[in-house]
Amino acid sequence: MSKVEESDKGMRVIAIIGGIIGIIEAILILTGNGLMSYGFGVIGTILIFVFAIITIVLGIKPIRGTPFFLAILGILLIVFASLIGGIFVLLATFVGFLS
Repeated sequence: MSKVEESDKGMRVIAIIGGIIGIIEAILILTGNGLMSYGFGVIGTILIFVFAIITIVLGIKPIRGTPFFLAILGILLIVFASLIGGIFVLLATFVGFLS
């Protein structure tokens, strides 16, 4: 396996982990135990679910420009109060940009 394929696989795994953590954080926000002190209520939680699912799908089946889309999704996850999931997705973005 070449170095590019290894880093691409690393990007995909980290993106999937970030998406799963984003879904867990959305569930925590719904139960009132969110990690962030702010939130956007039910609408923000639904958006976190949507962004996390898109992130997982991009991790499973990447498209052209996946690191760019992951960067946008990571920032949106952080804005809508999914801090740890957003950080993982941004980490996946950097790994993808380096490959």
